[in-house]
Amino acid sequence: MNPVAGGGRASQFWRRAAPGCLAAGLELEVFVTRRRGDAADRAAEAGNRPVIAVGGDGTAHEVVNGLLRRPAAEAPIFGALLAGTGADLVRSVSSPRRPEDVARWLSAGRFRRLDAARVATPTGRRYFINAADVGIGAEVVRRAALGPAFLPGTVNFMGAAVASLMVHRNAEVRLRLDDGPVKRLRSRTIAVANGSCLGGGMRMAPRARADDGLLEVVIIGDIGRLRGIRSLPLLYRGTHDRLREVEFAAARRVEVESELPIGVEADGELVGTTPAIFEILPGALRVLDWGP
Repeated sequence: MNPVAGGGRASQFWRRAAPGCLAAGLELEVFVTRRRGDAADRAAEAGNRPVIAVGGDGTAHEVVNGLLRRPAAEAPIFGALLAGTGADLVRSVSSPRRPEDVARWLSAGRFRRLDAARVATPTGRRYFINAADVGIGAEVVRRAALGPAFLPGTVNFMGAAVASLMVHRNAEVRLRLDDGPVKRLRSRTIAVANGSCLGGGMRMAPRARADDGLLEVVIIGDIGRLRGIRSLPLLYRGTHDRLREVEFAAARRVEVESELPIGVEADGELVGTTPAIFEILPGALRVLDWGP
């Protein structure tokens, strides 16, 4: 549990959920993170036990990285109680929104298979479960992290996106999907998505499915600043396919190179710069499910 996620909302959520879990006789070990990396390290040490991330998308990202970096005979069991600033993972990982439902969710033990993905950059490898991108997304993530935690993620990301669009320069990249030819283009961003949303609710990859063994690739080409700002509502509605600068594709492996380093983010975390290689890991996680 990340006590500062969402300006303390995650901690408040868990305090309201914990009594019901104790009353149900659930055997839980609660670990409170104190610094970046704590969640990943603790998840890596959890053995074969299910691990639940209580926080925002960043906390879930850390837990998944800890789970997938450890050797395991079968896919680890993961769950997320998302009460942080980020709001994107809830589209792919379902969980109770009411604290009083948490005990029933954990007791039911229902899970489904979920794909994960891996990105390799010159600074190392990271796993992600929702989405990553190369280009303006890394700048947006950096700016959004400076926004006030009490504001909804969508507000922070919208403000960060507008500010970044005012100064960002499109870059020449080389893109290769699976074993296809290398494509040279000038782009604003290349999103590599397992889930459908990123950036605090942008429906960047509306066709993405987190259990189909594919990465959805969304290429926003050489779009101008003013047109980019005007087009932001289309991204939140998932209707940006009408823009001539936007292309969609699907692949299991995506390679992006550039002459100058371009920032890369994954699940709202800065993870390095180009060159970057993205790969899908089909069914890498068993995710606790929640239904009506």
